[in-house]
Amino acid sequence: MDNLNDLKKVWLTADTSRLPDSNGIKQLIKKYRNTMLLKKTAVIIAALVLTGIMVSVVFNYHSTMVTTRIGEVCLIIAGVFLVVTNANFINRFYSYTDLNNKEFIEFLEQTRARQLRYYKKTQVAGLACASVGLLFYLYEGVCQDRLLIVISYALLVAYLLIMWLVVRPIAFRRQTKKLDATIKKLEELSKQF
Repeated sequence: MDNLNDLKKVWLTADTSRLPDSNGIKQLIKKYRNTMLLKKTAVIIAALVLTGIMVSVVFNYHSTMVTTRIGEVCLIIAGVFLVVTNANFINRFYSYTDLNNKEFIEFLEQTRARQLRYYKKTQVAGLACASVGLLFYLYEGVCQDRLLIVISYALLVAYLLIMWLVVRPIAFRRQTKKLDATIKKLEELSKQF
């Protein structure tokens, strides 16, 4: 019986002041879910508007070069690609509404794996399509002057390189860090229970 009293003393002396209560955990999960849904919804709306503008340009602007049409098609495909991938993300988040801690941690682990696959494959395909579209679409507007071609393409290539080599990896690291912090916090809480 003495062991039970010792165990009870250890249990009662454990510091739980830094742990949130069950409402805190629910708030953390709800906040994460709502933030992600809001961001993805904003991306979908922006992509739909920009893709709609590009579709109206296709029908209203009568280009003389085939490169412009290729660029327009590539940009429309990139826009549709962006809408579809983000809609799948939202659909996945809506299907998981009431999860306990363990299920939510598993969901976040799946999200981490999907995030890595998105970064390595899906985002590369979408960005490649958008980059090719921009490069082709720009040509008709600047083809009359060699200096304008050089300046325009130098600026566009510099912009694309910055997006591919700087912004994209930084955004991925930031998202990974946030997701890892959320997973770590929930794992610590579930270990306490």
